[in-house]
This record gives sequence, structure tokens and C-alpha cells, in this order.
Amino acid sequence: MELRQLEYFRSIVDAGTISGAARMLHMTQPPLSYQLKMLEEELQVPLLVRGTKKITLTEAGKTLYEQAGTLLMLTDLTKREVIKSGQAATLHIGMTPSTVSLLSDYLLRFSKQHPQVHFDVHEGSTFTLKDQLENHIIDLTTLRTPIVLNGCETRTLLKESITAMALPDHPLFAGHDTLSLTELAEQPLILSNRYRKYMLSAFEQAGLFCDIYLTCEDARTAMAMAEKGLGIALLPASMLSLSHQLKACAITDADLTTEVLLAWRKGRLPSELRDFLKMWNET
Repeated sequence: MELRQLEYFRSIVDAGTISGAARMLHMTQPPLSYQLKMLEEELQVPLLVRGTKKITLTEAGKTLYEQAGTLLMLTDLTKREVIKSGQAATLHIGMTPSTVSLLSDYLLRFSKQHPQVHFDVHEGSTFTLKDQLENHIIDLTTLRTPIVLNGCETRTLLKESITAMALPDHPLFAGHDTLSLTELAEQPLILSNRYRKYMLSAFEQAGLFCDIYLTCEDARTAMAMAEKGLGIALLPASMLSLSHQLKACAITDADLTTEVLLAWRKGRLPSELRDFLKMWNET
């Protein structure tokens, strides 16, 4: 059963005769009669009774007439929605786990000023979003340093400390709010891959060896491992808000920081992206 057959069938009913429907559809009568016959054979029921002057619907024909009207209306609505969606501008935005709250506030503000713009949000690690940005999958994204970008521009959104996080009953954390690199060097450490070289360098400069016990791609995974008691996670301070189990201690004898960047590709920018960046510049 094809949509075209349903359109033909309703036209026949509306016109009252097959010949009248043929004139309305600007076609000859034989192919219209053939399509009606094919429809009845497929459904295995007569749909109408052909009278000398006007056709009469059977009960099956009445049901099909109503259902066909609904289907054709939904088809037309779907077409219009698809066309509308294709015409609407869409911002493809990347968000790291710890910046979802920060960026969503700006999306809300932007949506009020530009209600016609839609959003396609990609969530992932800094390295995943970096690749998507450089490969033109997303238009802009938040990223965390340290990171090396090719052909991109950036703006620093915030700078924060890297802190040590573990369960409150961890021997080093009980009754302490700060820790030294020396104390951390003796513990199994958990961190995401992008901090590996950065942390190794920090301990090396202090003349210490560190035990990087577990590395992972996503900072949320590092946090989950620390919640299981596998070690001490070294994470941006803001990540603590994502856990109800961990305690954070500041690292006192090293300036360990990370920046959140807003990054986009160099070159000619779509108008909706220019508007979004303009809003950031106004804050």
C-alpha cells in the first residue's frame, strides 16, 4: 500500500466518481481505476460500490478513508518538519564533563536571543572533542589544558587548581585539608591521560618519583576509581561537585593548574557561531 494509492482513493471518494477524480488529478481514468483495483486486491476487501452515477463506500472503505486522511496529514506534517529542520541553523557544540554546567548557562542565554538556532551537543573527553573540532564535526568546544591544537583559536574561560581527591577515610585525608607532593609520591595515583606528562614533570622537578597506578581517558572514570578506593585521583577542583563520596585536599608545594578553554577553528565562521562568540565577548 503506497501513499500515492491512498491519495488516489481519497480523491475518488471526494469527487464521487472515478472519472471526476481523474479530471481533478489531471490524469486519465484507466490508470486510476487500476490503482484502485490493486489497492482492493492487496487489502482483499472491496472498498467501494460503483453506482451508475456515484460510488458508495463499503464499511472497509469508510475505515480506509479516515485512516488514509490521518496518514496523509502526518506525512505532510513530517515533510514540513524535515524541511524546517534542514533550514534551521544548528550549532554543533562539544562539552567536557566538568564544563556542562558552565556552558549550558550560556546556551540558555543564547537561545533566548536566537530562538531559531538549534543545538547538537557532543560530550566527551578533551582529546575526543579536540579531534572532532579539528575534523569539522563540531563548531566549537570546551577543552582542558594541557592540550595542543592545530588551526584553532581559543579563549580562556577559567583557571583552577588540580587537587588530590580520595575517600574521606583515606589515611592521608583524615583530618587534613592539604597535602604535599612528597606525601602524594608515596601513594598510588589515578589521573586522566592528558595530565600524565604534566604530573610526571611536576614530581620530577621536585626530585620525586610518583606511582601513577591508573590512567584513563575520561576524568569521570578517574573519579569513579577513586570512589572505589583504588587510589588518590588528581583532578581539577571543580570535579569535586560531581561526587558525593570524595574529599579534596589542596596540593601545597606545587602550582598545579589547568585552564578551561573555549576553542573554535580559524577561518570564516558561520553567522550563528559568530553570534555565539560575540555573546561570550560581551560577558
